[in-house]
Amino acid sequence: MSDTMHGLPTQQVIEVLTEELHSLAPAEREAKAVELLAVLGLAKAAGAPRPEEPATRPAPLLICDWAADLGLDGTTQQLGIDVAPGPTRVSKTAAATGRSLLSSGQMGADILHVPAGSGFAPHTHPGDHLLFVLAGTGTIAVAGEIVETRPGQVYMVEGAITHAVGAVTDHMILAVGAPHRHLDSPERQNLTAYTALLSELGHITCRLCDIRASSGEELAAKGCPHSPHRFG
Repeated sequence: MSDTMHGLPTQQVIEVLTEELHSLAPAEREAKAVELLAVLGLAKAAGAPRPEEPATRPAPLLICDWAADLGLDGTTQQLGIDVAPGPTRVSKTAAATGRSLLSSGQMGADILHVPAGSGFAPHTHPGDHLLFVLAGTGTIAVAGEIVETRPGQVYMVEGAITHAVGAVTDHMILAVGAPHRHLDSPERQNLTAYTALLSELGHITCRLCDIRASSGEELAAKGCPHSPHRFG
């Protein structure tokens, strides 16, 4: 091997090796070139096979601000929540928007804004969600009942069970899900029939109005404004 290769750019070294090995069969030429480059410490630069690299891992720490720190009032921590629409419309909703906070792909959190009178139609979704009520009053409908939700509460419904979320006043929710789906992903929720909300006896009862009916339309006809059939 010519000593003139030392100090040459990598590409020139490759050209010299190719010329000197031209008499070999293509497969042998490539293998020999890789062997020689490895001796010279140039295998990586020449594109030779590299040891398998570990898969990209998420950052060991994800952190973001989701509320303003308003300090302590005695022994009570005060947080400031901006009750306003987010930049991203939530898939398969008419008016809900949100702001993504952080996600590992397997778990993530979002801030949701649901305008008064609107909500999430009956649906299921992959995995489960923890829903922390931050501001405004709302409703959760599941298993034949519509129940009020208010700030300071957290609730969870198994993702495979049909449920619906509504807003009585402008409503803010911190949603934590696993697995996490982006706000605008069509996989975030799967819409279902309203009948999947009914009890085993075929009824739904609004606990806010103390009215029972066999359908959303019947609830509305009896004076209940909270039935999630309006969200579809």
